[in-house]
Amino acid sequence: MSAGALDLELGPYRLSVATGFGPRVLGMRLGAGPEIFANLSPEVVIDLPGSGTYTFRGGHRLWASPEIPGVTYAPDDEPCRVVSEEDDVVIIGPTDRAGLTKSIAIHLAGDRLVVDHTLGNAGTASREVGPWAITQLRLGGVALVPTGSPVADGPQASHSLILWPYTDLSDPRLSWRLGSLVVEAKAGPPLKLGVGPAPSRLGYLIDGHVFIKELPPSGPGVYPDRGAAAQIYLNEDFCELESVGPVSALEPGASISHREVWVVETCEDVDAAHRRVVGE
Repeated sequence: MSAGALDLELGPYRLSVATGFGPRVLGMRLGAGPEIFANLSPEVVIDLPGSGTYTFRGGHRLWASPEIPGVTYAPDDEPCRVVSEEDDVVIIGPTDRAGLTKSIAIHLAGDRLVVDHTLGNAGTASREVGPWAITQLRLGGVALVPTGSPVADGPQASHSLILWPYTDLSDPRLSWRLGSLVVEAKAGPPLKLGVGPAPSRLGYLIDGHVFIKELPPSGPGVYPDRGAAAQIYLNEDFCELESVGPVSALEPGASISHREVWVVETCEDVDAAHRRVVGE
């Protein structure tokens, strides 16, 4: 067991769950396979006016969208309550300085992990927020971001590619395949792209294993970042695969949930990973 964390086994998966901060899932492996998640130096932080110092640390976390420093970057450096059973673990964080509560519940279902994120309003006024599930992956792999249309062919536009002000489409780490973006997770300048409205998966191939995040179907509501329900971010320290739920008016005492399903499989190469993630 590492300091400040609880090491758990859920079926074939080996997880490391933070206890001194969070809620965070710090590590994930398939059996004796390689670590999938990033493990970052304590010096990888962001300090914005109104937010305090947020330490990234690596692994998987739950944020609140839209991106507002005093809300999104509220530090999560207080101890969490961890409840673990044979096929389940629940990580419950305290109310943060933005007045929100966050929890992550993980359940083993066959060869998959069902990951339920819950964002709650512990304040006294309604809040416009949405769940934002982010997985930081260690560099050295290849990310796959499906871009295909979720609807039948027709004359109208069906899906979007969303860019950030610093996105450079000539970045050599970025390439295209039929139905997907392919991003080499190498250290370099920040790069971010999003897709919408309803991608079903995100994937990351590293060291002969592919990590797949199955995403919830996009329902009604307003999504942040111009409808980018799935996002990828890359910089000199890590690669992030992100999924977001709709922003809603969260009343005092109410909560909103967001589900991902994770699976790690052995995988030979990018072609095989592309077939599993994109379906082609």
